[in-house]
Amino acid sequence: MPGLDGWEIAARVHQTDSTCPVIILTGLAEIDDREASGRPGVAGLLLKPCSTEDLVRVIASVTTPGPAMGHYEITRHQPKAGRHLSMNVLVTGGMGNLGSRLAARLVERGDRVTVLDLRPRPLEDSPALHRCRLLTADIADLAALQPVLEGGSFDSIFHLAAMLSSDSEQDSERAWRVNLEGTRHILQAAAAHDIARVIFASSTASFGPGLPPLVGVDSPQWPASLYGATKVAGERLGVYFYHRFGLDFRGLRIPAVVAPRGAGGGATAFCSEIFAHAVHHGRYEFYVEPHAARPLIYIDDAVRALLDLHDAPEDNLTRRVYQLAGTPATAREMAAAVLERLPGVTFSYRPEPVRNAIVLSLPLHFDDSHAARDWNWAQRYNLGAMTERMLHELQEDAP
Repeated sequence: MPGLDGWEIAARVHQTDSTCPVIILTGLAEIDDREASGRPGVAGLLLKPCSTEDLVRVIASVTTPGPAMGHYEITRHQPKAGRHLSMNVLVTGGMGNLGSRLAARLVERGDRVTVLDLRPRPLEDSPALHRCRLLTADIADLAALQPVLEGGSFDSIFHLAAMLSSDSEQDSERAWRVNLEGTRHILQAAAAHDIARVIFASSTASFGPGLPPLVGVDSPQWPASLYGATKVAGERLGVYFYHRFGLDFRGLRIPAVVAPRGAGGGATAFCSEIFAHAVHHGRYEFYVEPHAARPLIYIDDAVRALLDLHDAPEDNLTRRVYQLAGTPATAREMAAAVLERLPGVTFSYRPEPVRNAIVLSLPLHFDDSHAARDWNWAQRYNLGAMTERMLHELQEDAP
């Protein structure tokens, strides 16, 4: 039975008749002894990290000796629809805007989560996040990263750690090490330590100017920012590891994320800042022109998309990298959505050359039909819904 070493499995042994037992290997906690209790011919066993030799001994101990003992049917059992099997997960950048919320959601659904980040505190704290194992390490430092990945026994990695666009332009050397070398370290470690799956948070900023009105998933990627260039390189490197080493790499190009306590350091930070400033200060000055526009996605939708892509059956996937369309909106349209609900807020515009130029260079409309077809993706929050949710959450938190 090759290829089973290191699996966390449960084994169900069923003596179907007088011929051969059927051994069904399932994910950890799919069955337990209680499930097998009282059912003739069925034994349920829960095994921790299990070698092939251990499995052979277990099979020998629970099956009835006889002529059929030399023949076993070994199959990989798919869990019932809607039933989640607990995983051991690493989230890089897990203290950030998206990572802290993703880590909390993973914990809430029953996964064992390790958060890796340089930040001492999360951007979005929660009781669930306190149930994570927190580790401090720099993904650009291979010597510091190796012990984490060697001893983690991770099933999956959500690789979110990155320097954002504005910060990358200000410190290009550091951005190169974190965004590119850090991604290479994660992929190498995953392949070396039999980590089954890596979910890579890419960006619609991986595209540049001069594209058709609707950007397809395979449209040329010539970004105008270093951040975008590192995301393109990360996608290509992940696909290489898929073909060369069999790593289950899945990339997702995410639009501008709107969140109550969004991260700074990106050219699209205004997409979250507008709401916080409107609630807390009654005014906001955009650093982009009124017609500057980005596709927006509310944080809950972004977290759900990452989980849905991770959980999608491999047979459903037709590609390694997907993208989300988001809800296109200009700065002026975002301001109008806020004013419908908070009429007293004032807005002004003072374009800042670097960030304004990055935003203007980016395409606006993206085709996400592959995600819809392959793993049933559908965005839930439009501009009005995310504005309502943002203002409500921020007003609740206001002193």
